[in-house]
Amino acid sequence: MNNDIEEIKSKLNIVDVLGEYIKLDKAGANWRALCPFHNEKSPSFMVNEEKQFWHCFGCQKSGDIFAFVMEMEGVEFREALKTLAEKAGVKLQSYNPQKSEEKNRTLEILELATKFYEVQLWKGDGKEKILKYLKDRGLNDETIKEFRLGYAPSGWKNMLSFLLKRGYGIEEIAKTGLLVQKNNSQPSDLTPSPSPYQGEGGNRFYDRFRDRIIFPISDYSGKVLGYTARVTPGSDESQAKYVNSPETEMYHKSRILYGLDRAKSEIKKQDFVLLVEGQMDVIASHQAGIKNTVAVSGTALTQDQITIIKRYTKNIRMFFDMDSAGENATKKSVKMCLANSISVHIVSLEQGKDAADMAKENPKKLAENVAGALPVMEYFFQKTFGKFDKNKVEDKKKITEELLDIISNLENEVEKNHWIKKVAQGLGVSESALTDELKKASLKDKNYKDSGPKEESKKIGPITKKEMLIQELVGLMLVSSFVWKKALEEAKNGKISLRDNLFEAMLEKGEKVNFNFDTFLNEIVDDRELSEKARKLFVQKKYQLDLNNNQEEIIIEDPWKEFQTCEREMERESKKEELNKIGNDLRLAEERNDEEAKKFLLEQSDKISKELAKIMEL
Repeated sequence: MNNDIEEIKSKLNIVDVLGEYIKLDKAGANWRALCPFHNEKSPSFMVNEEKQFWHCFGCQKSGDIFAFVMEMEGVEFREALKTLAEKAGVKLQSYNPQKSEEKNRTLEILELATKFYEVQLWKGDGKEKILKYLKDRGLNDETIKEFRLGYAPSGWKNMLSFLLKRGYGIEEIAKTGLLVQKNNSQPSDLTPSPSPYQGEGGNRFYDRFRDRIIFPISDYSGKVLGYTARVTPGSDESQAKYVNSPETEMYHKSRILYGLDRAKSEIKKQDFVLLVEGQMDVIASHQAGIKNTVAVSGTALTQDQITIIKRYTKNIRMFFDMDSAGENATKKSVKMCLANSISVHIVSLEQGKDAADMAKENPKKLAENVAGALPVMEYFFQKTFGKFDKNKVEDKKKITEELLDIISNLENEVEKNHWIKKVAQGLGVSESALTDELKKASLKDKNYKDSGPKEESKKIGPITKKEMLIQELVGLMLVSSFVWKKALEEAKNGKISLRDNLFEAMLEKGEKVNFNFDTFLNEIVDDRELSEKARKLFVQKKYQLDLNNNQEEIIIEDPWKEFQTCEREMERESKKEELNKIGNDLRLAEERNDEEAKKFLLEQSDKISKELAKIMEL
């Protein structure tokens, strides 16, 4: 993989890659732009063309072309690698050529099928009846074309014949989910000739989608992976209203959010996603100007979908039908979101309306309702108290059960206490009674939290002074090969030891890379977390913005002297930590009247205090 990465970087210039996403302006030897990852009025996003990395002095994010694509597209490294490999014309060494060819053929078939359906809508049998229906639903030509809606005509073999004539085999067409196969042993009222529909093992094939409106479903980059097909209005209503592509190697319903390819940029910009139920809701919302809208496509929100959403935002506004099924789906989705540290608001409309209806009737009101979405607990509090009679004992129990079921998933204890108090006041019961019930509800609902992704052991929070000093020390080593070499000598003599993965990697590889930052980055290129950390600390110590918001190099008069100063500060912090620990132990010893322990701890405290005083004198 290392060779793949280096080849891609050698063929792509970071300025060209980033320039496809953001407007870059020349600033001396470097380039600058408004940061795409946070709102700012003055550009603090800098691109170093010589070293091929970027850094934002505002939000402190930094990295190479891979990190940028990962951040912008909300994808994992492997997906960014594939995207940039295609752009650079590099064949990844670790890929399976046969598997890759099969995947490309599948994508080609799906793309051709989508174009076929589009033609049938605009120029074929769907021109009259289907276009009229879509326009009656409030969609204009531009929107219909943007979302590539289509029509699958009546008949058993339209798509099959179309693709066979273009040189694709039955088995590879079947893998896309466009066909249904039927074994000869099964009774059938279908009468197509076995040839040319005959496949391996005596199976016959026919078109899955017939006389239906087609909604192509794409991945985050816009590649079609599957379809939802709605029965044509006025046709056989005994059929299922919607038919979906089956699970295939390419299409996994639980991992897809309809409309994400068109919504992702706006989701980042608005810092929230509007989550709706169906494709028409997404399309109509986009046309109404709410372009950060995606759909779960009729399924309950899944863990995979939540993971995808968290790449772009941690704020969801849900807009589901509020019939009994819709309300249950909303509650289940809400609890999963809360268990995954996502903030949830609920959009509410009058009974019987959905996003598509409101977008057609009153787009402005739809936008107002989305903007006025209620925090999830406020929404369920109002709805639950409005549904039951709080003066009846049985209804009190129902109110308690429904609301505590949601409260138990709140992570913030202050927020939990707030809602327990509010529910207690509303019901006229004691808070302690609700707290007892909450413990039961928490145990009952524990499976939601357990099923969520495990949090990293490192929590994001305020950085300690000791952590800041470690970053200073490592940064100095990265920008000064002399300091790096001296630090290695000190480590070998036991004079310095830091519990830091980047520091340890630099000591291990220092001599091998000749204490050179660029060579070191190439050595650790496979470890994305470590290499991004190294780039970030290098930039923070090497560059700054001047008064005119231009990037300038930081001049360090004596980097080794600064390193030694940081070392002394580190030692002071360590001694202070020891004294704090002794202080805590001493309090425990006094509570237990342990005279021997008190004597020993006081001696240790006196010794460390003297050592700290000596360090302070230096």
